[in-house]
Amino acid sequence: MTTQLRPLLRFANTLLGLLGVLFAVSWLPAAPDSFQLGILQPVAERAADFKSAGISVVVLSVSWDRFQPTPTSLDHDYVKQLRAELGVYRAAGLRVNLGPGVQYPPDWLRDTPGARYQNQYGDAFIEGAPGMNIVNFVFNSSLRERQVDYLAALFDQLGTDWAAVRLGGGWYGELNYPPASYSRKTNCYWAFDPIAQGVKYGLPKDVKPCPVPGWKPGDPSPDHTSARLFINWYLDSLKNYHDWQIATVRRFYSGPLLMMYPSWGIRPGQLDAAIAGNLAGTTPPEKNGEIQRGFDFARFIGGIRDPHVWVHCTWLDSNPAWSDETSRDPARWSPPKFLASLARRHNPPLTVSAENTGGGGPSALALSARRARELDIRTLLWAFGPDLFDGKSPELIDLHSAFFP
Repeated sequence: MTTQLRPLLRFANTLLGLLGVLFAVSWLPAAPDSFQLGILQPVAERAADFKSAGISVVVLSVSWDRFQPTPTSLDHDYVKQLRAELGVYRAAGLRVNLGPGVQYPPDWLRDTPGARYQNQYGDAFIEGAPGMNIVNFVFNSSLRERQVDYLAALFDQLGTDWAAVRLGGGWYGELNYPPASYSRKTNCYWAFDPIAQGVKYGLPKDVKPCPVPGWKPGDPSPDHTSARLFINWYLDSLKNYHDWQIATVRRFYSGPLLMMYPSWGIRPGQLDAAIAGNLAGTTPPEKNGEIQRGFDFARFIGGIRDPHVWVHCTWLDSNPAWSDETSRDPARWSPPKFLASLARRHNPPLTVSAENTGGGGPSALALSARRARELDIRTLLWAFGPDLFDGKSPELIDLHSAFFP
């Protein structure tokens, strides 16, 4: 080896070593804009512990029913409690995401005439469990007006200094219609209230009444025309609510918006197959409720015009045995991979964030960490804070080790 070559080889070896290190740690949170690890349902008194463990963001969840107990009043004691909790997190150096909590509507709103979704069997959707007893924001303009009033009061009382705001507006705060099975009935579609069917006035702007009034899923449909018109209207109406939430919150807040997409999602070709069966509930995504609940992620994400909307997967730890990440068929991909692919394909590409379902134990933690690396997930919100201190794995130290080895 000549003397002249040795410096060049040393430089090349050094460069390769640096590239290897950068490749190995590129997914780690070296900077706030590369990766953030967060907590759902955080424990305020553990704020300093979270910060020490590498947590950078927590979610402050608000309950609308507690915040606004009557149409004209706020619970100022509850507002003070929220401000105090917010102060604790910020004093510890944590950033805070806002969960507006529209999935917890107050009784006075739920009791408004026409507030309930209604299926083709005539059932009004009423579910007593918190976070599930939602109202019909898709087809009722007066309910949306009350949501605007609530959001205005919320940002007025708690400010606009948030790391992000979570959107979805349906069951558990995610984007959805009520479930496909209800009151011992299956294949439920939730667009048969008088306003949605065009019998009464009150639709939101740009939401049209049912194009085939009186037609019900499973009814005869020559050339499947009625089925096609119905389902595209049904999904477009949910998309309108999706887009309306983004535009509405933009009136008060300019930072990132996490739109929460749940479950598996409607994959390419599946909607056409359901239409071919006149939406009778016979195809796999109908049997699983994906179509009835409106999980047309490609439709929603493809229409986003705000580049600061994040595609947020709420099922990061979906069972890997149910999917094949190496397949060329998107129908076989896991929910986080499918959502990430839609986000990357968007022009411009959208940021991807996610959360696990909670209660999955060490295997869910390992799977979540692996998928966060593979899919370039920028913010991971771990569910749930109290579970990290219950003496069962995973605990806070395990969460730290999974993302900061």
